[in-house]
Amino acid sequence: MTMRSRNLAITIALALLVSCTSGAGEEPAASTGQANASPVSDTVVAGSPGGTAFESACGLSRSVLQTLRRGYFAGRSPEIVTVPRAPNFFGSFTATTHSGPWDYLQEVPLALYGPGFIQSYGDLTLDRPVTLADLAPTLAELVDMPWPRDRPGRPLTEALVPEDSRPSPTPSVIVVVVWDGGGWNVLNRWPDQWPVLAGLMDEGTSVQGVRVGSSPSVTPAIHATIGTGAFPKQHGIVDILLRDGESVAGSWDEQSPTYLQVPTLADLYDFDTDNRAEIGMVAEKGWHLGMIGRGAAMEGGDKDHAVMGDIPGRLYTNPDLYSLPSYLQEVEGYDDDVRTVDLSDGRIDSSWQGHEMLDDPEEARLTPVFSLYQNRLIKELFEREGYGDDAVTDLFFTNYKQMDLIGHAWNMTEPEESDAIRYSDEALGDLVSYLNAEVGADEWVMAVTADHGQTPLASTNGAWPIDVNEMGNDAASKFSLESPELIQAQRPSAMWLNSRVVKEADISYKEISEFLLDYTVGDNVSDDATVPAEYEDRMSEPVFEAAFPYTWMPQVWDCALTRS
Repeated sequence: MTMRSRNLAITIALALLVSCTSGAGEEPAASTGQANASPVSDTVVAGSPGGTAFESACGLSRSVLQTLRRGYFAGRSPEIVTVPRAPNFFGSFTATTHSGPWDYLQEVPLALYGPGFIQSYGDLTLDRPVTLADLAPTLAELVDMPWPRDRPGRPLTEALVPEDSRPSPTPSVIVVVVWDGGGWNVLNRWPDQWPVLAGLMDEGTSVQGVRVGSSPSVTPAIHATIGTGAFPKQHGIVDILLRDGESVAGSWDEQSPTYLQVPTLADLYDFDTDNRAEIGMVAEKGWHLGMIGRGAAMEGGDKDHAVMGDIPGRLYTNPDLYSLPSYLQEVEGYDDDVRTVDLSDGRIDSSWQGHEMLDDPEEARLTPVFSLYQNRLIKELFEREGYGDDAVTDLFFTNYKQMDLIGHAWNMTEPEESDAIRYSDEALGDLVSYLNAEVGADEWVMAVTADHGQTPLASTNGAWPIDVNEMGNDAASKFSLESPELIQAQRPSAMWLNSRVVKEADISYKEISEFLLDYTVGDNVSDDATVPAEYEDRMSEPVFEAAFPYTWMPQVWDCALTRS
């Protein structure tokens, strides 16, 4: 193992110990503290809106508050939400996270392509805000399906060819591709690595100014927005974790849509076509199921294809609700894809970018290999199940996860991320060629987007990486408590608290928020930490711009609306 590979292994191990981060893309435990807490009304323990916590929240820009507001679902969202002072973030000097309302995380591409169905406008700027919630109703318009009026998403009809000018009323298949972590700040960092996507943007329509639309900007929440045309405040998937009564649970535990509050485009389309349409997904894990929805859990629904996993032969699904064809466990070609990536440096040495990790499929997850192999799974599924073979439009969704995984392991600023983008783009080109050859040119539509941007290393912009464990320990200690007593779970910018303990300690979420507002860089340095020299004169800097009980969101929004 090279020294850099050894450092990588240490970095990943440390990242996985930090409860707020997704480390190398792994889901953290559902609880970092006491699993169960006697429910106490939030109005009892939150404290009345006011003081510095309320002022900090009301002082945020309306754009930031709108993003936070859309991400709030009463009874599921964390008790306290924080907004670090930009460019601070939760993480470490070697591992970053990507949850927040800032432009660099919120701005994402949206390319629509499909000759005969999608206008060839190139860049298209609209005179209204556009978010990822607009994608589902746009696709509903393409298949001539009524869309629920209570959803915030609106169809991007400007990008669509009028029905009477199309080669057929609807395309044979619609494919939605999500580059996980492929926001504009990542693409702009490596502008020469995605020529295929750039070509689709030029030949189709690249909608400008698209935003994720809500915060936290994390995979489960945003994929549910893509699938439903709604934000977390309506669809209910607020984060990787969420409150469920006395406990904190995973939002897609056991690959179940239990917490998804509204049907997706795919759910509604299944009903609209009497299950005649093929609907499927190939993605890394249950976090992506918000794209296709409930499967057989939907009344009248069937078992849509939901293929999850990133190790050959170890794919999985929830067999009660979705279908995983057994032949996909035996798709060949993985070794060829390993060889392709191995040869990228001109040598067969089981290394990628100097890291000896291609021999082990577990380690190879953090390389571009699966981006190539994923296409083999998609093609096999299409061929065996007949996607695009009849007059009923089929819907297919896929997430290429490697850009996000590699970004967590190394960072978006490093050459490993450049390679991840390049291979994702090659996979995109391969998929386009396959659709042209097998479904037929002018017979399909593709949407390519991303669920969030990524955070650069602190060394690039002077950010302070907030140690969430140290912060939690300090917050508990301030009120003479132990962290596991007070805090049930933590995620970037979020704390789920034990309301019973808060009440018994005769404190409030408001007081905890005010403590966090006074929290400084120096406070966040653990006893055994080494602080880089450039931060030594910044110990008195406040870490947060705002911290407040999330239940105050309605009052905070009203305050912002009345602000001049």
